[in-house]
Amino acid sequence: MDLINSVLNTIFAVLFMPFNHLAPMWGLLVISAITGVGMLFVFKETSDQKGIKRAKNLVKGHFLAIRLYKDEVSLMFNTMKNILFSNAAYMRKSLRPMLFLFLPVGMIMVQLGSRYEYRPLRVGESTLVSLRVTNADIDLMSVELELPKDVVLEVPPVRALELREVTWRMHAQQPGSYKLAFRYGEQKVEKTLYAIDELEPLATRISKNNIEVKFLNPSEGSLPRTSFASLISVKYPGRKFQMFGINVHWLLAFFVTSLIAAFALKGLVGVEV
Repeated sequence: MDLINSVLNTIFAVLFMPFNHLAPMWGLLVISAITGVGMLFVFKETSDQKGIKRAKNLVKGHFLAIRLYKDEVSLMFNTMKNILFSNAAYMRKSLRPMLFLFLPVGMIMVQLGSRYEYRPLRVGESTLVSLRVTNADIDLMSVELELPKDVVLEVPPVRALELREVTWRMHAQQPGSYKLAFRYGEQKVEKTLYAIDELEPLATRISKNNIEVKFLNPSEGSLPRTSFASLISVKYPGRKFQMFGINVHWLLAFFVTSLIAAFALKGLVGVEV
């Protein structure tokens, strides 16, 4: 998983390079449009194009029959049944390409989510950083945090013994990316904290052996297998995304833009969808 994330991080870092200092909307719109066009080519190469065209024509024909025989009740019900069967055939023809699209589109969404679901901290903005352990033999009172210059601890750490978790409240005094160092005896693990006004991929959590956490937080590597910590999390603020002056969730903007791009170019690509 770490190797896959590393390759995807490099690819998307290059793709987003022109947009790092622009309004977040532009990078999302361009990547979404490219994704929509890419989906068209995958759909074309992995689907039964002739079968899809036949199924669509059947559906259109049955709807035309409803208009022609609207006064024949028995024919109307029979036509409606045929529409359902034709739609089922169309959906079955579309299932195979959707399976091919599921994984790559999912990975693209994870990369976009790391940039658009949350935003970096602002200077002076407080956040909570938590470290969790699973080994009951670890003494939480001995877990320490070394802060870099320009990151200030606001209150003493809170140690939740039942949860096996330590939480610190802090803020950055200057913009930048900072390495937080957590120590337990001779062991040390690190987590990056971002306080920067750029479109930066964020990992809200990093873990030792949680596949879900690794998949959804691709921008940072996993904790070492021998680490005393099992999970480290940073509470970043949610990103408010505006599209043409309207507040929308980035996922909605992604799907709408990719679908518009796909349908706008399907005739040029020559694909039945």
